[in-house]
Amino acid sequence: MGDPVPSVSVVIAAYNAACWIGETIRSVLTQDYPVAEVIVVDDGSTDATRDVVTAFGSPVRYVYQENAGSAAARNAGIRLAQGTYIAFLDADDLWLPGKLSAQIACLQAHPECNWCYTDAWLTDETAQKRRVRLSRLVPMRAGQVLQPLLLGNFVPFSSALVRREVLTAVGGFREGPDRRISEDWDLWLRVAAHHPICYVAQPLVLIRDHPNRKTGTAALEELVRARVRIVEEAVARHPALEPLRRIALAGIYEGAGRKALAQHRHAEARYFLGRALRLHPWALRRWGYWMAGWLPGSVRRLLGWLRAQWWKRTKQHLP
Repeated sequence: MGDPVPSVSVVIAAYNAACWIGETIRSVLTQDYPVAEVIVVDDGSTDATRDVVTAFGSPVRYVYQENAGSAAARNAGIRLAQGTYIAFLDADDLWLPGKLSAQIACLQAHPECNWCYTDAWLTDETAQKRRVRLSRLVPMRAGQVLQPLLLGNFVPFSSALVRREVLTAVGGFREGPDRRISEDWDLWLRVAAHHPICYVAQPLVLIRDHPNRKTGTAALEELVRARVRIVEEAVARHPALEPLRRIALAGIYEGAGRKALAQHRHAEARYFLGRALRLHPWALRRWGYWMAGWLPGSVRRLLGWLRAQWWKRTKQHLP
């Protein structure tokens, strides 16, 4: 499926993103690999998103729809796109120089692959302070990745570059009011069942970590419910994944428990971590988090401070 000079369409779903999206679009237009089109689908914004996007003129296509969720907005962009590949980008994230050219080179070096992703930096709200590379937090894989992907999503959404016909074949993003969380993970699992992936180890995307990110505002119960369903549906489609089911579900509950612990919601943390331990009790780290949920506040704060100091020293030695 090789193309001498593959064309790339960029799809950005935006909702009240006026404060971010100008910088986001500029990070696309300044890539050294030319994009065929930039499609911004405005999912019912009530701020100045339209004004910011349309100010770019012809290089950017602006499309408005009534609020229906990011999955519906992205699917609208996929339907409009004409490129060989579609690159996705969240309206508050940024691409670093050379992102697309590195991915196209990777795909051309691995013609068996129809999609590609890169490492990414997690940054602060201003995108000025690079906190940590995502590959330091989760193992990133290449090739046939359905099994490891079931255990957790390691494909940063804003780094994904996927052949358009592959997205069409698997049906794009699933839409609906109960499908507004982790819809990218669900899509990646459906793609990974049929296509190996290639990986660029450079961090070429900046992901802003701020309180208004969708997963940051979702209730933990809602987050868990959505992710559990994604795992259960993947296992139902591919029974060979059944041996990993309990491990995958335990990881979801552990993640929710750790998030609750960080928010000082200790009863909730113990509940989620307890469920994780019942499903898969062999992770020693998990027992540590569960026990932390029972510690007095002063002890937790001391341990948190010690961990922060350790992490600060560790980061000084990271590339």
